[in-house]
Amino acid sequence: MTTYREYFRYSDFEEVWKTLSEIYKEPEEARPLYEAVHQSVCEMEEDKSKSTEKIAAFISANGDLKISGAPDPQEWLAGREVVIDYDPDDKKGHNVNELVGGLLYWSTLYGIKTRKMQKEGFSKWLDYGMRGPFYTIPDNDFDKIGEGVMVKYIFLDFDGVLNTEQYHSQLAIEGKPTKDEFGPLFDPKAVARLGEIVEATKAEIYVISSWGEVLGADKIVEMWEKRELPGKVPDVYIPDDKCCSKAQWIKKCINDMMFLPYIILDDEAIFLPEQEDHVIKINPVTGISKENAEQSIAILNELDNLPVSAFEDKAYEEERERIYRINKESSNRKKLRFWRETVVNDEAYDWSWNLTILRKKLEYNIGYYRFTQRYDGWKKDVERMALACRLMKIAVGEDSIYEKDTYVNIRNCSRFEVKAAEFEEDSKFIELHRDELRENKAFQLVWTILRQNMKYWWD
Repeated sequence: MTTYREYFRYSDFEEVWKTLSEIYKEPEEARPLYEAVHQSVCEMEEDKSKSTEKIAAFISANGDLKISGAPDPQEWLAGREVVIDYDPDDKKGHNVNELVGGLLYWSTLYGIKTRKMQKEGFSKWLDYGMRGPFYTIPDNDFDKIGEGVMVKYIFLDFDGVLNTEQYHSQLAIEGKPTKDEFGPLFDPKAVARLGEIVEATKAEIYVISSWGEVLGADKIVEMWEKRELPGKVPDVYIPDDKCCSKAQWIKKCINDMMFLPYIILDDEAIFLPEQEDHVIKINPVTGISKENAEQSIAILNELDNLPVSAFEDKAYEEERERIYRINKESSNRKKLRFWRETVVNDEAYDWSWNLTILRKKLEYNIGYYRFTQRYDGWKKDVERMALACRLMKIAVGEDSIYEKDTYVNIRNCSRFEVKAAEFEEDSKFIELHRDELRENKAFQLVWTILRQNMKYWWD
């Protein structure tokens, strides 16, 4: 027994590529993609749960590899036995490199990649799309997407930023209270500077003060309202096992988003290297100064007037577009081969070929859904498609039970265009027409399944 993966390990990609380029006419620019898949299959571990089926391959005299059904993902194929049947008229035979070239071509109908590559590519695309900048949507009106305000963050410490040494010295000299129910009072000048920043940038305030651990998030929000402080506070840093420092919490909040304007207002500068350009070190004696406010506004607003193109990674987008084009063109060529034999063998007078064409379409979709796995419930849809294909084979007589010990219920045969009396009177008639009854039943069941499910299968 030789498995799919073993054939790949026995092959030489240089020779495999000759088959792909000369027989299947794949262009040179597709070569690196095929080589990556070839290497991945050679290194792939077998999935025992997906290795029970065999791959029945037939290589015709013109060099085409023919396999019934639709291809499964590479990860499902690795451990399967490949059973080869050569055209008896093909005198020259085929070596392992030609065989692997055919297998690789057939198994990449939906994209020149493995499931792992597909998943990694999708994750990279999501990360790319989640880099920011982000915008609020006015009044949750989704028709106004793009008209909102750019999301910006102020990571704000209290002590030495709003709670200043200068202000408390002044209160002490004047004999005024220095605290309220929440703690030390904030310097009105520093609060006013914070208000200028918020007004000019519309930034949200994320508290990184030790006050959060003492008071708790709810109390901080209550203090913000009672003291009539500027802006909104969506979240408060409270140390825990996952984030034991301000710097770690800030990194978690921004989630490595490339275009997220933010500043850190603190009287200390103990942050991560990638955060240093966003830190505005405050003098703890005076708190936020005019210069601090101007610098904060400049940093937070520096992306406001940039065009959309400024946030694009042109190299990434061009490479993604190039790979998409190669896969699309290759897939179009493969679809023609996938359908060619089915279309060529069609006959206008053969009713059963209508089911053959429909089964071919379902097989194509089964392979596609197994490869992309793009939505919840795809497994159930594939199971129903596979059942419909199985019933179609029975309905057109491709799965005969003649001389097989297969049970067929004859008691309801009248519902399927066969008279029960004929079965009861003649046992030989039963043997002759049991297949016919089974085919008629399958034919009706196919349409029941399609009627109940088909509109939900086309994602």
